[in-house]
Amino acid sequence: MAKAALARVNPVLLVELSRRQDDALLHLAGATTLPKKFRTVGARGAIDRLRKMDVLPLKDEELDTLIQFRNGVAHLGTSVPEGFLEPFVRAVCLLLDHMDLDRAEFWGPWSDLVRVALDDRADRLQKDVRLRLQQASLRARARFADMPEGTPDHLASLVVQRGLVVVEVDRAGGPLFQALTRCPACRTEAAALFLRAPTTALLFDMELAAEGLRCELRQLHLATTEEVVLAGLPTSARYTAEDLITIGLQGGGVAATDVVSYATRRLPDDSF
Repeated sequence: MAKAALARVNPVLLVELSRRQDDALLHLAGATTLPKKFRTVGARGAIDRLRKMDVLPLKDEELDTLIQFRNGVAHLGTSVPEGFLEPFVRAVCLLLDHMDLDRAEFWGPWSDLVRVALDDRADRLQKDVRLRLQQASLRARARFADMPEGTPDHLASLVVQRGLVVVEVDRAGGPLFQALTRCPACRTEAAALFLRAPTTALLFDMELAAEGLRCELRQLHLATTEEVVLAGLPTSARYTAEDLITIGLQGGGVAATDVVSYATRRLPDDSF
């Protein structure tokens, strides 16, 4: 994209500053045919030239690090690559504007994701959750685009587990349950909402707090209550023992005796 922006101004701007590039210079100036050896300016050089042309900002440390990632010289252990989506999108949009190209036409189905990445009103966690939702939605569209109508709902009915399921019993933090909910990315009833019961909960009336969500069909994972909130899902739900249908096998498995033991334990200041 950077080289395209330079070529729009003048193809000669693609020449690398070297005495060995005379043939490339002559060719891009229209004076000769394509030489046997042809080398253009690198990514770093192209961006430096665009900065001098006031197309890109002179100082942008995130963009500099992004180019280091691109060149394979940055230490990946010191930064999160996903954190550089915003400078990447921002730089591309500036180049599109410079070349009078339509952003929506260029990005196509990724346009909504781009708007999220450039939203200055959202903090990093808000952006992260919204980007994951957008990506999950795009994956769903790509996966089921050529399939008959209703395929996602049919698949969901085959792979998801309905009802309230005990995932694990943690006597210190309270038991963890799993319940079916609509995926916030595609609205298909295929996501597992993980709910934690307080240690003082009674099985005949439980107010459960949402702690995360996973949709295997959309490869979407929300790991905290805050992320569940940002996805637009309720953070609590009320259930009773009648909703409990089975014992889940996640997290190393849960024995039925553990559930019975937890359900019949003596609560503080309670005769039950």
